[in-house]
Amino acid sequence: MMNKSVPPHFGKLHGCAGNEFEWLPTDTKENYEKLIQDPEHRKYFAEMGWDQSGAITYKLNSHGFRCDEFSSGPYVVALGCSYTVGIGLPLCNTWAYHVGEALNLKVANLAWGGYSADTCYRLAEYWVPELRPDYVCMLAPPEHRFELLLEDNHNLPLEDNHNLPFEVFMPQNKSQIYNSNDQYIKHWFLNDENAKINQRKNILAVRQLCLDLNIPCTVIEGNTYMARPREEVGYARDYMHAGPIAHKLIADKFVGEYSK
Repeated sequence: MMNKSVPPHFGKLHGCAGNEFEWLPTDTKENYEKLIQDPEHRKYFAEMGWDQSGAITYKLNSHGFRCDEFSSGPYVVALGCSYTVGIGLPLCNTWAYHVGEALNLKVANLAWGGYSADTCYRLAEYWVPELRPDYVCMLAPPEHRFELLLEDNHNLPLEDNHNLPFEVFMPQNKSQIYNSNDQYIKHWFLNDENAKINQRKNILAVRQLCLDLNIPCTVIEGNTYMARPREEVGYARDYMHAGPIAHKLIADKFVGEYSK
């Protein structure tokens, strides 16, 4: 199936691909053990069944994505960040899973925590033509993220590359190559309007890619649903991400758009 270089991504690094994990940042054991000391969280986790060992696991395929191995379709491709991965949730509670179930499509979830719209397009440019899905859904990551490919590390074997071949900048980023005095950071990345334009360009690029291949595509802004109050949509096990209700609302929106 592969006829060109597979784009690197976080899930393919450091032995993640092909393995199953009980914890994945920001859903850590330490955070869980701290939260469950609080009676309110303990009750909520018990109601959700998340207080049991193995209640939430992250099984990654050989390409480092939280979905089954890629074979023959038909597929729905899901693009996004940690919201789309479903950090802190069982797989069956994620919006991509719901969309697949509703449309009777296999799920190719190409998301990972901390991704930007740049990353979504970079992965889509390779995987959408390879998988030829019946539908592409993008839950757009926050606009104040920007991916930078690092030339020095680009040709290193991925499994041996402890210096990532790319970096996703965020306003709070504390990476080794982040420098608050950098003129580019100051005058481009941290400018709200530039961030909005960059987001729009990537969304349009994903849509055009799908249009060229005659594949239906829907893009939803992540904060539309994921930033809703916890009283409305619950929360994930890490207490940072939205809960199952938000994922169901988003799934219903994607399914509704496909039906049109």
